[in-house]
Amino acid sequence: MTTRRQFLIGAAAFSCAGCVVEGGNESPSQPTPTPSPSPSPSPVDTPLYMLATKDGSVGQTYSAPQGLTGVQWFRETLTPDRTRTAIAGASGVTYVATAEDIGTRLVAVGTMNGQRSVAAALAVVLDIPVLLEGFDTAGGFTATNEALLSSRSALAQGSAAVEMQGTGSRLGGPGLRKSDIGYHDPVRFGTIAQFVDLGWDPIYGTATGFDLTLSRDGQEFRAPEPLLAPLYQTPQPLFFGTMWGSVHSSEIVGLQSAGAGRFGMANSVTTQVPDAPRIGVDALVARAGGRPTIVIGFDDILRTQYTEAFPYMRARNVKGGFHVAPGLIGGQNRMTLAQLREMYDAGWDCYLNGSYDDILMTDHPTVAAALADLQKVRDWAQANGMPRGNDFCCYPNGRYHVSPTRPRTFSARTYGTRIATMSDTTGIRPGMFVGGYNVPTGTTVVSVDSATQITLSTEVVAQVKAFNFNDLSSEFSYTKLPLALKAAGYKMARTTQGRGSWLSRFGIPDRGGILAPANATSNQSLEQLKADIDLTILRGETSEFYIHGLAENAAGQTDPAKFRGLIDHIVARRDAGQLDVLTKTELWMRDGKSSLPI
Repeated sequence: MTTRRQFLIGAAAFSCAGCVVEGGNESPSQPTPTPSPSPSPSPVDTPLYMLATKDGSVGQTYSAPQGLTGVQWFRETLTPDRTRTAIAGASGVTYVATAEDIGTRLVAVGTMNGQRSVAAALAVVLDIPVLLEGFDTAGGFTATNEALLSSRSALAQGSAAVEMQGTGSRLGGPGLRKSDIGYHDPVRFGTIAQFVDLGWDPIYGTATGFDLTLSRDGQEFRAPEPLLAPLYQTPQPLFFGTMWGSVHSSEIVGLQSAGAGRFGMANSVTTQVPDAPRIGVDALVARAGGRPTIVIGFDDILRTQYTEAFPYMRARNVKGGFHVAPGLIGGQNRMTLAQLREMYDAGWDCYLNGSYDDILMTDHPTVAAALADLQKVRDWAQANGMPRGNDFCCYPNGRYHVSPTRPRTFSARTYGTRIATMSDTTGIRPGMFVGGYNVPTGTTVVSVDSATQITLSTEVVAQVKAFNFNDLSSEFSYTKLPLALKAAGYKMARTTQGRGSWLSRFGIPDRGGILAPANATSNQSLEQLKADIDLTILRGETSEFYIHGLAENAAGQTDPAKFRGLIDHIVARRDAGQLDVLTKTELWMRDGKSSLPI
């Protein structure tokens, strides 16, 4: 894997009056009181962000900003006092994190352009993860559910990964198992994570769940829910791309008390017809939890976001971000430009609504037209002096495709010719793409010859397997819009109607990127929202919460008391040193290009 570039942002490159707020802001770049081993402070600190190689854990290198002289490195506590302790002998321009730094934030203090400057890391130093299985060869694995196993290029670490191909088995999707992945003590597992590539093929992207089971001496320890499952349902469950699936070992009944010994592992996949996906697996890792992180976003620029949410959060030094829809500014119950600028100047990000007037992106005639409308939003934000956060957008109403439901599928018999027969051809139309094991890529339906027979564009070997049929003629079928956003350089595009957190410590892959899930605050109770946050802390993951307006008993709105309770819970956990609250700009700087450090 490629090592992340060292990335430094200082006042000259990142101008924002509110990006660092004095007096206990959650932003790690905040200048803080310096106790006596540190140099005497000058009247003004110039704050700088500082990032590290890979994930910033033990053994990773931190670099002071270019031009910072007289450097002294400190460990900074995560509680509001942010006490700094000088690290003896650490006065160079680089510093390699050690075990003594675990659970602290590294800070470099020095002088730049005649001013005292403080460069604080966005990362928190974590222990080195433990590689349970590297998947560098398919050898040693046993296929399950008639899967085919092969080696493929590395996904997260090492020299290779393993690919599972389904063969259309009605027993379920492809799987694998390995009886011995080494001697381990599960008490030290912490969060367990695995990197998975589901691909972007709309025909074979039929996985609906990915499970992990650990085993020891014949006893199995299976996560209580899929390690990975769709976190977004708009308009139907789809499951694409690359992602880290994770679970804390304490959530797996009996695992932590199993005792040290030699462990095995197994993966299984739940799929839909034609049950023939190609899924890459790599890097099963323990002690994988990252710094728990909360991101707070607001949709539709409703006025109560400024009159109620903004002052409540600002008083508690919590920043968020708003998705700007320029066509709504100044409208009834909407914010004005001046109000948006005030929030931006206080350090909030200006994210993009998916369209200028908040229409569905899929209402445009073409994907190109949707991207052009999104560019109008970005152009407006930059022309009005709010460029920070413009790499991040959302899908209005969470809608990123308008694919029709796949027609009902049946077992199909083929004969080594272009003819296929089945018990019913209802719903099948010429031009549909055909999926199935041994069906050549790009095969389509040429004609529906009868109630039981179709002609295909290519020959298919003699077999009896389940087929699916897909209409990909729509401009917005399945994966077209997300992939277009990715190709256009957008870093994250948020969906709606999802719930849950995701692991960003080792980078932000597709799940946290162009199909990013988020937790709606309007349709969950305060206790559910608190539980989501506490699970995020347990697993060391990242959660986004999105809010529309604040109003009592209004559809799609969040009760003000519930909102205040949510913020209070986040602030209490932050002040206890248990989590960070970041904007997406900060999250991407910290984790966007991170990688597994083993």
